[in-house]
Amino acid sequence: MVENQILFELVNGVGFLTLNRPESLNSLSLDTIKALLDRLRALSTQDELRALVISGSGRGFCAGWQLDENGVPGLPDESLGVRQAHLMAEYFNPVIQVLHDLPVPTIAAVNGVSAGAGVSIALAADIVVAAESASFVLTFAPKLGLVPDLGASWKVPRLIGWGRALAVTMLGERISAEEAAQWGMVWRVVPDADLNSTALTLAARLAESPSGVCRELRRAYEVAQQNDLAAQMEYERLRQRELLDNEAFCEGLSAFQEKRAPRFRKTLT
Repeated sequence: MVENQILFELVNGVGFLTLNRPESLNSLSLDTIKALLDRLRALSTQDELRALVISGSGRGFCAGWQLDENGVPGLPDESLGVRQAHLMAEYFNPVIQVLHDLPVPTIAAVNGVSAGAGVSIALAADIVVAAESASFVLTFAPKLGLVPDLGASWKVPRLIGWGRALAVTMLGERISAEEAAQWGMVWRVVPDADLNSTALTLAARLAESPSGVCRELRRAYEVAQQNDLAAQMEYERLRQRELLDNEAFCEGLSAFQEKRAPRFRKTLT
């Protein structure tokens, strides 16, 4: 049933979102991507959420778009390319954008295979933790004659470098968890049995931070990719001017002076 394809649970401010189509390695049908988008949009305004963990049930994280799906809606005279481009604009790209823009820190807990769109979903998270069994596959070019999509052509070269990105996408080679960590695609590799507990521990730590600060960090690093040093220092100066007057900083400073843990409110404002 569609309602069971995306599972969600909220425990002590930490949300657990699970792709739940284990029989197909959590491949993304149109119904699945719609349900995922609806859930992420709802989470973007959920005050109780302080951190989010994304995982896949069964043997893999996400095998990408379900290529053999029938009955994809479209006008009779539409080509496959036109129809898919519409679906990307309407559903797939917004999933990545909404995930990227969430006001809370996000963790992807990746086990088994992550392919195509599954790689894009994983890399849209702030922190990627991979099980030793994890692997990342981008076979768009050699297998299908396509370019990486859903932000992969933007994110992958920024993480692993231009040369590696071209090589792995031209060849369609599987990237092991160990290689992904060495190249900067993932933050840490852990034994499969420790994946969920590691993600939970990280999420619990991140949940104690001021909600919204992760969005500030994302923005600062993205702006830095276009700025020179002087422009970036000016950006930092302007952000600090505003953030130093926020309640979050005042509470953090008081906690430091009083030698206690800070008690942040749910938002930066």
